[in-house]
Amino acid sequence: MPAEKLIFASVVEPLLDVARKGKVSKDTEQKLAALGMPLWGKLAPAYPAEKWSEAVLIIGADLFPQVEPDEQHRGIGLRTIEQFTETFIGKALMTAARLWGPRRSLQRLTNNLRTGANFLETRFTHIDDKLQELWINDVSGVPGFYAGLIGAGSQYISGWSDSVNIKQREGDACLYELRVTR
Repeated sequence: MPAEKLIFASVVEPLLDVARKGKVSKDTEQKLAALGMPLWGKLAPAYPAEKWSEAVLIIGADLFPQVEPDEQHRGIGLRTIEQFTETFIGKALMTAARLWGPRRSLQRLTNNLRTGANFLETRFTHIDDKLQELWINDVSGVPGFYAGLIGAGSQYISGWSDSVNIKQREGDACLYELRVTR
């Protein structure tokens, strides 16, 4: 029997920070609490991936009601990275990523994603200096979130892909196309 897919509190906390700083509605706050993810209070060490993705959907709909769901999720992914980079670990990781450069940082993404979940796998393909592909085995129904997460690197790392698009979906997996256009 496969292990339960879990997202760790280290990923949930920045997501909830996005909700807190975005000043979500009381209704959203109650929905998150019903998922076991209270905006204020102690978090569990890990959450089922389905509950985490539901939280992304709820927060995205509240903070970005004027755009399509994939764009809502992209906005949440971008803001999650912004929140993460305000932490001690996030600052250290971004400093290292700047030193490594975009290609090596993307290659290391598998390790970085695995620190937040027990089921994620990635495959990075460097096509040329302007185009790469990144495959993620399970985006938990929120591929836009990962596009925002990956795309956020352009704010911090010179030469990072400034265009991250979903190229192909197959079941839970997603293939992203990462382009440097400038």
